[in-house]
Amino acid sequence: MEKRDELQELRTEIDIIDRNIITSLAERMELVEEIGRYKKAHNMEALDEDRRDALLKAWIETGRALSLPEDLLHEIFEAIHRHSLSIEKKQQ
Repeated sequence: MEKRDELQELRTEIDIIDRNIITSLAERMELVEEIGRYKKAHNMEALDEDRRDALLKAWIETGRALSLPEDLLHEIFEAIHRHSLSIEKKQQ
């Protein structure tokens, strides 16, 4: 029974972290909407390739320092960026 309790505690910790990730993503998407409105008001393109490339590089560098696999970081970044870009384009 003790091992099961330990497993449940670990899973509960993961659930809390997952909830924080989701909350952070929601906050990020709200900011993305604001950025989309700003870019529209200032007649700017949704995609800023230099910023995208710099962010990806920072993600990978930070992830390496935390022993996270580069391919995982790349996949997550691409998914988030792709969705963010679609939100920005909807604002235009």
